[in-house]
Amino acid sequence: MASAPPRSSHAWTLLAQVIGGGLLGLIEAAKLRSATVGVVLVPLFALTGLIAGALIAGAGRLADRVLARPTPAWRADGIRAALVAAPSLLITGPVAPSLFAGPYAQTLPLASVLPFLLPVVAWGGITIAIVIGRRLVKRGDLVSRAIAILAVAGLLGAILFAKKRVLGTGYPEAQTAVALTAIVLFGVLVQQVRRAAPSKLIAAATAGLVIGATVAASVRGLTLARDRKLLADTRGLGYDLVEWWRGILDLDRDGSSPWLGGGDCDDFDGERRPGKIDTPEDGIDQDCDGHDAKPPPPPPAPPSANDLATWRALPAVKGVLDRTRTMNVVLISVDALRYDLLAPDAPHRDDFPRLRKLLDDSVLFTRAVSPAAGTDVSLSTLVSGRSDPFQPVERTLWEALQTLGLRTSVALPSEVTRHVGEVLVHRGMDTTRVVHTDWAKANIGDHISGGTTTAEGVRAIDKALSGFTGANTPNGPPRRFAAWVHYFDVHEHHQLEVPDALLTRVHDGGSEAVHRYRALLLGVDAAIGKLLDELAARDQLASTIIVFLSDHGEALGEDPRLPATHGQAAYPPLVRIPIAFHIPGVPGGVRTDPVSLVDIAPTLLALLGGPDAMQPLDGIDLVPALLDGPAALRPAPNRALIVHEEKQKAVVEWPYHLVLRPEEDLVELYNVETDPTFTKDLSADDPALTARLRARYAEVPEVRIDRTAAGRAWREAQAQKPPPRATP
Repeated sequence: MASAPPRSSHAWTLLAQVIGGGLLGLIEAAKLRSATVGVVLVPLFALTGLIAGALIAGAGRLADRVLARPTPAWRADGIRAALVAAPSLLITGPVAPSLFAGPYAQTLPLASVLPFLLPVVAWGGITIAIVIGRRLVKRGDLVSRAIAILAVAGLLGAILFAKKRVLGTGYPEAQTAVALTAIVLFGVLVQQVRRAAPSKLIAAATAGLVIGATVAASVRGLTLARDRKLLADTRGLGYDLVEWWRGILDLDRDGSSPWLGGGDCDDFDGERRPGKIDTPEDGIDQDCDGHDAKPPPPPPAPPSANDLATWRALPAVKGVLDRTRTMNVVLISVDALRYDLLAPDAPHRDDFPRLRKLLDDSVLFTRAVSPAAGTDVSLSTLVSGRSDPFQPVERTLWEALQTLGLRTSVALPSEVTRHVGEVLVHRGMDTTRVVHTDWAKANIGDHISGGTTTAEGVRAIDKALSGFTGANTPNGPPRRFAAWVHYFDVHEHHQLEVPDALLTRVHDGGSEAVHRYRALLLGVDAAIGKLLDELAARDQLASTIIVFLSDHGEALGEDPRLPATHGQAAYPPLVRIPIAFHIPGVPGGVRTDPVSLVDIAPTLLALLGGPDAMQPLDGIDLVPALLDGPAALRPAPNRALIVHEEKQKAVVEWPYHLVLRPEEDLVELYNVETDPTFTKDLSADDPALTARLRARYAEVPEVRIDRTAAGRAWREAQAQKPPPRATP
């Protein structure tokens, strides 16, 4: 008679992890209310549990061998727990460095040591927890077991809370770690709720079933765009796990995988992937959309030099340009300011009286789009005048203004230069002033800084007006000035303590986040008003061009598809911005021309009489639009404005806003004029329009977005002034 297969506690460890993973996958699928997503998530979670169980069981077997000889109980418990906890290093080891890759994290004490220290500390903590848990379970009574189970459940709840409230939509590696940890803890719960010793044969059969189901799900699952969109928009544990597995199965490391609906059509060629610019009619489907791109219609030809010259020679136009060429410039930028708060039809716009008056007296562009949802790309584009701002630039906007005789200055918060870099934004500056937003604790914004920003801007203007050129240098003649002041308080709406004096003076906007945001904008409104008053007191308002803009928009908790604040995504609230020009003698008004930050440099240089002071430029001279000139000289109504971000790309051809999501192999199309909350995806209803707009993404070069420490170092190197060209 054949003997029964041997039973093993290690087999139960493995099986419990499989069951726990499958149950967690089932819960995630139930949250999504999608059976088609569930048939992918359940086996995928179970397979991840299987791998975790195999590692834990393998560590347990190793502990059995190490402890085969008699060992004191306290030492044996410690050794076993340390070995069983060791697989945690596979999670914490890769995650810890990612936590300290950001510009803020790099400023923390021990930032260079903590990536190596944290995994060891976590290993030690898990070892202690296992020792305590094993001793509780060994007692055998229900109270001790209940305490162990409640402790595991409490830890599980704590990490899920941290995922939602602390990690938000950032830290993708940490998000994956949460998903993996949740699977392990769920398996531990299953293991403790019921003690069992199944046969190794049952464990092996279960493993085979899980592997087979997962392979089938990986090949056939998530092929529907609606399933991928549902998973990506909710950003739960299922999304994190799918992204993790796609990364593992991405053979050419190009960020896309052919598995789990990843959309990669050639996993051995990194130049073919979703989101890649598809070269028209080269016989290669670079963006994996199923066909080779067709050449897009040629963009409208720019106005000829003769047409522009003829228009500029008109007496009315010439009179304006003769005056502006001798003017000063004040560029006012407000970090993370959304367009919709100051739009002409914005509700409760009177909450911001100084900004309302400034914009009403200015030419306001209502269809302005930032080139990114992050400050690094947007401000670099502003300064360089290039669609790809991270290429070597021979002359920045401020260097060009210096050649036109203006004394240049900038007042920037240190947090901005930490993200953008210092080289490019400081090139061409006679005076650079750092606005400190952190008093009590370094690199943590803890107070309103708008007043300081204004004071620094006024101080720089006074230096120019007095002819001051530097320490121990006699005053020269007064100089025209170009001052850039960047207000940061609105950016800090999620962490600053907002005074009641501001909160009580603005409408709440329907939520706490919007209320705080509006209150801080009121503070910026007062600071900018003070700046304008100081210009008037020095009799400079009538001779100063004022440019008002934002670097990008902001998320205020209104949509789960948006990140916690900004960056990563390219949806309308994150990239639609105000751009306005106040030109003395030019009446205010509203323009619907499509514009972007890349247009600021050519427009200012044209107003100041130096259109060729900075070449090449990718933007459009907006002077014809500012002066309400003929349509042929202005940006084409169907101009494509391209947005580059970490997770998404966008093409805006008003009123259509196309969003590309390469990692999920998704494309979305919205009409932001009729659907301002971007709820109706038109991509399936109008595939021809979707394909045409998608092809327009190729009209500008791709922008490398790398916000790690290495990426910032690369940007700083790129921003260095190129060596002088050799004369022929």
